[in-house]
Amino acid sequence: MTSSRRLVWLIPLLLFLTFPVWRIPMAAFLSPRGGYDPSLAQRPQDEHNFNMNTVHITQSEEGKTTLEIVAEKAFTGGSVNEVRMDNVDAVVTGNDGEQTFITARQGILDKQAAILTMIDEVVIIKPKDKIELYTNLLVYNDKTNMAHSPGKTRLVGEQIKIRGNNLLFNTQTQSYDLGGRVHCKLTGFANP
Repeated sequence: MTSSRRLVWLIPLLLFLTFPVWRIPMAAFLSPRGGYDPSLAQRPQDEHNFNMNTVHITQSEEGKTTLEIVAEKAFTGGSVNEVRMDNVDAVVTGNDGEQTFITARQGILDKQAAILTMIDEVVIIKPKDKIELYTNLLVYNDKTNMAHSPGKTRLVGEQIKIRGNNLLFNTQTQSYDLGGRVHCKLTGFANP
């Protein structure tokens, strides 16, 4: 029994005395692999990314709905504030409660800048004025209440048809400004 007690004390003593021999290989074995890259601690956090089907976006000011968007698909855009959409139906409600309906194949909503961009086969319907507008690109700025179409635009009303190379529409004053080569066809008006 005394020899087994001596053996128990001999094992830690042997480990202590032979420490310089096995320290380097053991330290190499226990060290973390891959090293440490300080730039990893400084990298920016990943932005939120999403991809959703059948999306309904509502914007309201002072308790009144000003913009309602229904899209078949929505996903992240180029920045955090940008939402890209496919097959978009939008309803813009003015201060007087008048609604304007907009449809397009694609849309981009910049929440911070309050800009709605509609792309490809854009149709705008103003039921109160009985006017329909057709274009391929429309940019609506909610802060300035201005809609701009830099491409060819066609405006159709009950007794009027207008084509132009670009359009600027002020939703506050309800004024249209068509530029470029403008072609206008009026029906039902008497000659002066």
